[in-house]
Amino acid sequence: MRLVSSAQMREIDRVTIEGGLVPADVLMARAGEGVFRLLMDWERWGGSVAGRRVLVACGKGNNGGDGFVVARHLMQAGAKVSVFVLAGDLNLSSAAKQALHQLIPLHPDLRKFSDAGAMDAFRAELARCELVVDALFGTGLNAPLRDSAVDVVRALNGSGAPIVSIDVPSGLSGDLDQPAGDCVRATVTATIGLPKIGLYYYPGRASAGDVRVVDIGFPASVIEAQGGCRRLVDRAAAARVLPARDPRSHKYRRGSVLLVAGSRHYAGAALLAAGGALRGGAGMVYVAVPASLAPLVQTRWPSAITLSLPEDEEGRLDGRALAPLQEAAARVQAVALGPGLDRAPATQAMLRDWLERLDRPAVVDADALAPFAGDYARLGEQPAMRVLTPHSGELAMLLGTSAAELDAHREEQLLGARHDRVVLLHKGAPTEIAEPSGLLYTVAGGHPAMARGGTGDVLTGLLGAVLAQDPERPGEMARLAAWLHAEAGRLAAAEWGRGLSSEDLIAALGPAWRELAAAATGPSPR
Repeated sequence: MRLVSSAQMREIDRVTIEGGLVPADVLMARAGEGVFRLLMDWERWGGSVAGRRVLVACGKGNNGGDGFVVARHLMQAGAKVSVFVLAGDLNLSSAAKQALHQLIPLHPDLRKFSDAGAMDAFRAELARCELVVDALFGTGLNAPLRDSAVDVVRALNGSGAPIVSIDVPSGLSGDLDQPAGDCVRATVTATIGLPKIGLYYYPGRASAGDVRVVDIGFPASVIEAQGGCRRLVDRAAAARVLPARDPRSHKYRRGSVLLVAGSRHYAGAALLAAGGALRGGAGMVYVAVPASLAPLVQTRWPSAITLSLPEDEEGRLDGRALAPLQEAAARVQAVALGPGLDRAPATQAMLRDWLERLDRPAVVDADALAPFAGDYARLGEQPAMRVLTPHSGELAMLLGTSAAELDAHREEQLLGARHDRVVLLHKGAPTEIAEPSGLLYTVAGGHPAMARGGTGDVLTGLLGAVLAQDPERPGEMARLAAWLHAEAGRLAAAEWGRGLSSEDLIAALGPAWRELAAAATGPSPR
């Protein structure tokens, strides 16, 4: 699914309407009905809104018109609805006026915030309502809210009621550059037409809550004409790239992965990566570690095949590990390496030598990236595809720049690193994937509690196992693994909150796979 800016969304809207493809009032009717259906499906309601108290706060633009349509549908479904309008003289857009005229016969006593005592009435209604629909401002906002709107937004945020924002939470713009000042903190954002980029990147992400896309039927030709390189990886997108499986196949036909990880001082990295690989669905998982770590792996993960490699006196791989690694790699479809391997010169020299000979697709992470510091181009000159998984510091090291420069020009830097034999997965909040095609994917989901040591090790193992099942599609497998990892983080955080550990992430991969399977075969479980 395309991920768009506010300007792109406005242009899609304009061309659709002015080109006579879909009238403005029809788009508004579809938007309002779509948000209403989302509310009806919301688990909080149990399938019915009859008798529920709902407050709808509307602005004077098309966002407010969407709110009028939602209010009408809610009233027709039996909800007790209060409508407040942030437009003193009701100087509404033409489509919003039409929506209001359809609402008035059902709700003749809507309140304007400019009326005497309206704010007191608003706060009183907030205190007893069960849900707020925020339809004050849409994606056109590019400046801080004015004082009257700030008072309304602060009252909404202080009410404690769940808030469903239409398109974007009021006070946000939908873009990466957000206006300073107050904004609505939504429980759910029902974004209209296409997902907006600002809902998935901080600071906007912190206010967007659970983002749901409401499709209102913009013509595909109009969307395509907008171009743009950004795409969103959500549950549906991840489900579409699931590798096919023959139920009659056996373990040797379901992909074999070789994981190379760990050193004496970083034994946990090998265990976490192995857990990710074993939850990744591959038929066979080989875990190659320095010999002193082999008993730990065998005890913790008996279903993995443990390979003991030569090590130096500090428990790190050295040049003697090259030959057994080459032999082991010949038996698998994909390799994953890097977590906890250490940066000793002999280890680094061996890793570079092996990668420059390795004819299998490989996930390259952490200490396996270090041999290519400032020499990123060499990773694209190797015999097979490489899926790189750096965080910002590691990517800056590879590109010979600073993390600050990278963050300031993220899209330019990621796309500038494009290579036919490299899929670049930039770990962060959110994770981004730059593919050889020139597309840049943003991975939805995840949780701030994932910002701790070891979660990236789990991703390396998981991605290696997924890649082994479909090595001809490294970009798609990177998207799949990144979404599973983010979803596992969300599920684990729902259970453990700030106490989430990387081990919890491994355990949550099972439920994440189940959610994906449900999305691929039937209705979403959420």
